[in-house]
Amino acid sequence: MSNILTYGEKETAYLSSRDNKLGEFISKKGFVERLAFDDLFEGMCFNIINQQLSMKAANSIYAKLQAAVGEIVPENLTNAERLIEIGLSRSKSNCIALCAEKFKKGELSEKKLRTLSDKDVVKTLCDIRGIGEWTAEMTLIFCLYRPDVLSLSDFGIRRGLSILHDIDINDFASMRKFKELYSPYGTTASIYLWEVKE
Repeated sequence: MSNILTYGEKETAYLSSRDNKLGEFISKKGFVERLAFDDLFEGMCFNIINQQLSMKAANSIYAKLQAAVGEIVPENLTNAERLIEIGLSRSKSNCIALCAEKFKKGELSEKKLRTLSDKDVVKTLCDIRGIGEWTAEMTLIFCLYRPDVLSLSDFGIRRGLSILHDIDINDFASMRKFKELYSPYGTTASIYLWEVKE
């Protein structure tokens, strides 16, 4: 990780005008720094590791991976059995190894994904065994820097909406309305909703 997700007064002012409660929180919290990846493959690997784990646990496993293989590049991650030995689950190891093979063969690349719409990126990534909607949406946010991603597959974002608006955390129908409400700056809204749940 070496980039910071960029947003500014334009995005926060718009969100504040659309949602008073979120606006009050933004005003109180101020600027929130969120680190992102400057390499898509590395970011995807981290997102796969981070599935259903706390950030602390994911960072620990990722550090072990870096120590074991060195640079996080496709050429170093095609051996699923080695990844299992490092401490990754079999399903995550197989998924990372499969992604590595696809990047090596050119079937998947940052250049290709950048030409696709958000919806098509999600579809393309979800076609890979082991990648679901959450991983694809985190890749949109933290690797492709797409500006309008409000991931309702993310527990933290749903928790933030639940706290702000007193909505049941599993009331997806009510929460989907916020995708339209916050558009076209759903990603900036996500940054603050993660902070709400903290």
